Parts: sequence; structure tokens; C-alpha cells
Amino acid sequence: MPNKTARPIVILILGLPIFIAAAVFGPSAIDLVISRRPPERYVIPAGYSGWVRVDFRQPGTPALPIEDGHRLLRLNAEGKLQTSSDPRPGHGKDEFLAASPAGRTKLSNAGVCKGGMIWGVETMVEDRTGKPFERFFVGTEDQYRHEVDPDKKLPACE
Repeated sequence: MPNKTARPIVILILGLPIFIAAAVFGPSAIDLVISRRPPERYVIPAGYSGWVRVDFRQPGTPALPIEDGHRLLRLNAEGKLQTSSDPRPGHGKDEFLAASPAGRTKLSNAGVCKGGMIWGVETMVEDRTGKPFERFFVGTEDQYRHEVDPDKKLPACE
């Protein structure tokens, strides 16, 4: 005859970790699904290093074109772009490409200590005009760290 108290214990042992994982990771997972947007393609001049700025809702400037299902953001030699388009909220699988006469090369946005070249992507609002803009840094992790932490207080990659 099976033990009637064993079943609730097994359910508790298996169910509790699943419940905790759902409570901790569920909101982030839902946010990623709900806030998903079509990807964007950033084309950056090869060899460019520094801060990039995209100014949105700029009168008299063209809307962003579409290329292979991606909104195309082609930056000038100074790492700037002005467009009449609106920024798109949410998360997308964006592409960052370095463009040269020989073609385009993908730039990694792998993250900290993984050899990335794209850092600190954020959309903000200009205080003076109230218009949105996006900025991010293009360069090695060392260049980015020097830019945001010149006193080297951030831990180095091991």
C-alpha cells in the first residue's frame, strides 16, 4: 500500500523550486516577449570609435528606410544620424555593422568580458527639446571602460 504522505512531499520538493523560478524569472521573460519589437540594423563607418547619437522626430529629415525587414540606421562619419522617425520601444535582435567600401562586417554586442564592440545602448529624452534620442558607445571594452570609468574603479576582466 503506497504511503499517502509521500505524494505531498514529492510535490513540495519538485513544485517549490519551479514556483520560485517562475516568480523570479517570470516577469523578465514576460517582459522580453511582450516588449519584443522588429530588429534594427545600425550601419557604422568602419574604424569609427566613440559615442553614437541618433536624434528622432527631427523635422525636415527623412524617415528610416527598411532593409531586409530591419529599420536601417546609417550613421555618418561622426557617428550621428537625424531622422523624422520615432524610436521603437521594446527589445529587438538588433544588428550592428561596420561599413567599408569592401562591405559590411558584424560588430559584436556580446557584453562584458566577451569581446563586444557595442556598449551602453540607451534611449533618452533631450531636456531642451523634449525629443527622444538614442546613444551608445562603439569601441573595445577597454575604450568604453576608460570613457565611463577613467579612474578604473570597475573590476577588470579576469
